[in-house]
Amino acid sequence: MITRSATEWMLLPLKRYAQFSGRSPRAEYWWFALFSFLISLPAAILDVALGLQLFNPIVSLGLLLPSIAVGVRRLHDLDRTGWWLLAPLALLVPTLAIAGMAGAGGAIAGLLGSEAGAGAGVGSAAVVVAIGGVAVLAMAVVMLAWYCTRGTQGENRFGPDPLAEAPNPTVYYG
Repeated sequence: MITRSATEWMLLPLKRYAQFSGRSPRAEYWWFALFSFLISLPAAILDVALGLQLFNPIVSLGLLLPSIAVGVRRLHDLDRTGWWLLAPLALLVPTLAIAGMAGAGGAIAGLLGSEAGAGAGVGSAAVVVAIGGVAVLAMAVVMLAWYCTRGTQGENRFGPDPLAEAPNPTVYYG
């Protein structure tokens, strides 16, 4: 089993900055999540203290690609495609589009003098947003459960087990 310190696990995704192939164990994913939080918090506090929106957006932008990459590799460890990372977004975009059309229909009805139609449009948009929000939340819970699950033991279609001893671990793990 490959052992690393917490600091090594936190920094490993930065070394594998845009590597979307291979696998990442839970430790790499969750230590990096903690690292991201610990870096983002002072940046946000500094922005609030100075009345700026400068440091937190820069930190967020800098951590975006390694966060996506480690998320994809974590899904690979579970023998799932990295495209699952887009599942909440795939639910959210149509929800907002449908709600926007329903709300726009209500607005047009209101402009044409139909108060009942305007109210129905707003009400149906709210229902669509509520249903879509529940779907997005459900998918987020599923993703959280996956990220907390131990990866596939042994080799899978995305590479060797990151927790197994590798003949040359630097090839796979930095």
